[in-house]
Amino acid sequence: MKWLVNMLFFCVLLVLFGEGVFAENSLQLRINAIPEGGTLRLEAGVYEDAIQLNKPIVLEGETGTVFKSCSSEPMITISGKNVFLNNIKIVGCKNENGPAEIFVIGKNHLLEDITINTGKIAIKLEDVEDTLIRKVRITGNTSENGIDLWQSNRNAFENIELKGVQDGFYLENSHNNILLGNTIRNSRYGIHIMFSDKITVKDNVSESNFTGAMIMASNQSIIEDNKFSDNNRNVNAQGILLYDVHDSKVSKNHISKNRVGMFIEGSTSNKITDNEVMANFIGTQLFKNKSNVIEGNSYIGNVTEMQANQGTTNTIHHNYWDVAMKLDTDGNGKSNLPFQADPYFLTLAKETPAYQLFFQHPGMVLLQKVLKSPKEMLVTDEEPLMKSQIQNNDQQNQGNYSVWFMSLVMISSSLLLILYGRKRG
Repeated sequence: MKWLVNMLFFCVLLVLFGEGVFAENSLQLRINAIPEGGTLRLEAGVYEDAIQLNKPIVLEGETGTVFKSCSSEPMITISGKNVFLNNIKIVGCKNENGPAEIFVIGKNHLLEDITINTGKIAIKLEDVEDTLIRKVRITGNTSENGIDLWQSNRNAFENIELKGVQDGFYLENSHNNILLGNTIRNSRYGIHIMFSDKITVKDNVSESNFTGAMIMASNQSIIEDNKFSDNNRNVNAQGILLYDVHDSKVSKNHISKNRVGMFIEGSTSNKITDNEVMANFIGTQLFKNKSNVIEGNSYIGNVTEMQANQGTTNTIHHNYWDVAMKLDTDGNGKSNLPFQADPYFLTLAKETPAYQLFFQHPGMVLLQKVLKSPKEMLVTDEEPLMKSQIQNNDQQNQGNYSVWFMSLVMISSSLLLILYGRKRG
């Protein structure tokens, strides 16, 4: 009888106080109890409640700290300023639509060492400034963007890996942002920039997407030292697409094995220099552009090097073309024979696709020389380079290594001879 009374008493306590005990121990209450500037370290485990970080605190997880996102609201909402989120993993429910897993507003935040597996937008930024996001791994199901910016300025994104998302990075009306050292694979657009100025895209790898980078309506941006390769999964695929881009710099990028290496339309006063454009079906396509400088690029192993339509006053010179006939009579490193990029084979194969089997066939090459394309479709480089700038740099580096190696051998030999001579003496 006594045990029955004790059980009834326990059940009454559970009914009266159980809910309150649970609430007092909830994660949000623990966050609310942390003072500004304080740190909350989460134990390993699964957390299912959506939380809000709206004051300057550090939320840091242990290995095995996982947020399971099945909510109709963001799993983590960050606002205010100076929030530091570190070392957590977010796993979304399958086939779930809704807001971003992490929603950020405010300024001066730091998000680091985060893993997100979801079908929703992974990280959404609205009206965010001076925030750094780095060392993040995002995997999606191609239905939503990885990192999405709206009216967010002066932010940096470093060492982020994205795969299987819609757009790796989507920026709209967001200026002075930096994308540095990120990798995007198996997505629609690796990098998608819209109506955003002074964007820096550097040292990124965007490969096996529909398009490596789509830059639209942008001014004074820098696209430099990136790798755009194997972006050929769509009939309209390209390594880089520049549309309505002005006063920008596209330099030292490796652009290879894309359907179109660079597609440039409606763009003016850009400097497109020192890029390696290799093994693309079409190296570069130009349409309605003017006052651009295309110089010092290396075109190697493309089916068609360059095609232009309705382009005016572009400066195309001092590029390297592996298919060009070269003759340098004055030793200045530039050929005296102009090179004309003729899209004859491309036009012929477009009308009759089966002719692609005859690519670089001697008869096809002869036919192209006899039956040239219309003059307005030809692109002329009056002084093409004799050697690729990139190959020159590689050879120079190899030469420097050889000099150092030979010097080391000679110094070592001299020392050995001196030591051997002293021993004999």
